[in-house]
Amino acid sequence: MAGRFGPNDFAACARCGSGKVHPKLLVMGPIAGIDSDSRSYVCHECGHEGLPIFFDTAEARAQFEREKKGLWPAEPMSAKKSVLSIPILPIQTDPLIDIKILDLVPIRFASVTGVRWEGGRLQPTAYRASFKEYWDAIGGPRYNAARIFMLDLSGVNRANPNFDVTRHLVKRCDVWLDSGGREPEEVMDGYMLDVERVVAGSKTLRGVDAFAELYGLSSEVLPCLDWDGRVVWGDPREPQVELRDVARRLRSIGFPSLCVMNLRRLGTELGPDPALLAVLEGLDAELFVGGGVQETDVAALGERGFAGGLVDPYTPVIRDLMRPPKEQSTTEASAPAPGLVDPYTPVIRDLMRPPKEQSTTEASAPAPVPRPPPAPDAVPGPG
Repeated sequence: MAGRFGPNDFAACARCGSGKVHPKLLVMGPIAGIDSDSRSYVCHECGHEGLPIFFDTAEARAQFEREKKGLWPAEPMSAKKSVLSIPILPIQTDPLIDIKILDLVPIRFASVTGVRWEGGRLQPTAYRASFKEYWDAIGGPRYNAARIFMLDLSGVNRANPNFDVTRHLVKRCDVWLDSGGREPEEVMDGYMLDVERVVAGSKTLRGVDAFAELYGLSSEVLPCLDWDGRVVWGDPREPQVELRDVARRLRSIGFPSLCVMNLRRLGTELGPDPALLAVLEGLDAELFVGGGVQETDVAALGERGFAGGLVDPYTPVIRDLMRPPKEQSTTEASAPAPGLVDPYTPVIRDLMRPPKEQSTTEASAPAPVPRPPPAPDAVPGPG
């Protein structure tokens, strides 16, 4: 309803999105049916009481109502968002001796590792670099990452997130943070770090009901369904493990977007699993896919309707950016590159020829000239 709340206000019910929102009339006021409580409103469509949501235009209010009803009409091509490429950064934090040192050099206590799903947990691999070194590679002009998907391995694996370290790291860029919260209240602790989005991974939550509680606390939480052939839950007794069914359940709760992490491919750089993508296609949600994804896979995900890709750590592109520049010297240009050389090359054959014999007399004196023999009738002279 426009005009009742202000000249440019378009109010909508926070539950169903309807524009049929009116101040709740007092029935026991001095003039029944006329006096109203301006701090309380009622929706004549669903009966919800509470504060409405205001929009600047009627079109925006109508779109909000369609979204609440689960109607997601295709946006014009010019209005569609570009597909997002978001690097995954598994953060391994070392124990801190003196927290005061952290204020001076916080980055040295955090390293970015490779990661694989083994034995029911995220295991760091041999790849390891300081956060500063890794961020200099992906945050520079050649890679230009706008945001990152941060996995706090201490929180995910040991239920001990190191907020003292990560609160410094999130200042460098926009962060989607999975701190490994087991309970909805623990997940919400991530907002104390001023991150762009808090991620709730199914691998540490007890079940679907935990997501319903989270949505009651904040609709901005980003669910992440961890999948290894079935949805992985913190409580193995959770019966809902079919990926598509769980995704639909989250959508019915109200979450407009979610991530799906293929744990079997995480860190393998094998690309997205075609069978997994087929399962996810057609879901009316903003979907981000991770697990085996490289930078070159993201555009294809966008063409199939996905909102973005969560890129594996230490892809070949990132490793190449982290290599130190080659030192050039005068000797490098003359020395042959290492490799296998054919036998009996011209150089080798030349080296195998016997040396030429050189004589000093041949070079210094001409050959002697023979003298003619004496005549037979010559008589020698007197002595």
